[in-house]
Amino acid sequence: MEVLNYQGIKIDIDQGYQFGDDFFKLLDFIKYPENSDHDRSSVEMQCDIFYRDIMNYGFVDSHNQHLQDGRFDLAAKNLNEINKLSLDPLTGTRKKEFLKRKITSLENDIYLGNMTDFSSIMCDLDKFKEINDNFGHAVGDETLQLFGKLLLQSLRPCDFAYRYGGEEFLILLPETNLADSAAIAERVRDKIADRLHLGNYGLNHITAYDLSKSEINRKQQVNTINDTFFLDKDITCSFGVANYLECSQSEDILFSCADENLYIAKAKGRNRVEY
Repeated sequence: MEVLNYQGIKIDIDQGYQFGDDFFKLLDFIKYPENSDHDRSSVEMQCDIFYRDIMNYGFVDSHNQHLQDGRFDLAAKNLNEINKLSLDPLTGTRKKEFLKRKITSLENDIYLGNMTDFSSIMCDLDKFKEINDNFGHAVGDETLQLFGKLLLQSLRPCDFAYRYGGEEFLILLPETNLADSAAIAERVRDKIADRLHLGNYGLNHITAYDLSKSEINRKQQVNTINDTFFLDKDITCSFGVANYLECSQSEDILFSCADENLYIAKAKGRNRVEY
């Protein structure tokens, strides 16, 4: 996108951030006073300070404040860099370190009356250890990478997905009750079950593919071996859903309930949603 820099010249800014209240809250961290000890001439230094500040303190409370010094270009570049730092490089979901800050932000929004409710989904790839053991960690990483892409495609723009650990992920759903959250989890579960598979074309090595089951059926019926898809394993995922208000408005109980429901989904045969 194009924005005006402090000299009034149009410049291109990389994609990867969104405007709105969160954007302007982040910009506040860029507005260091002129007598500040921070090195304003170093983008790298500001990114480092910026990253440390939001990790320690979260978003500031004020909304939509303008940059006093007009360095919108520098602010946007910093925000883009911080957005990259917050992402898990393999899956494209957020890093776990950013989860606590978002939970606190959602709880504050409820306290201030800006939001009424939110829910959490714990999800875990079924029998993922078998993928690493049977096909190697490179195939495991390819599976996680494709899973992250399909997961993010299945969620709404307002939702937040985090890599909670290994093959386990956590999703936060603002303004979403328990029933609607379960429906979202079911939508994700169905997409993963339909589109995420391990296989190979002809004599190629086995890897993860985004192919619907109907596409696989067509590709298994072609005449040439190099164009024939050989399915080796369907990838599925289990889900546990919990709601903040129904969990006594407690972060610990929320996560505990979601994790318990995930355990139930695993115990009942996997590839299912429990809430």
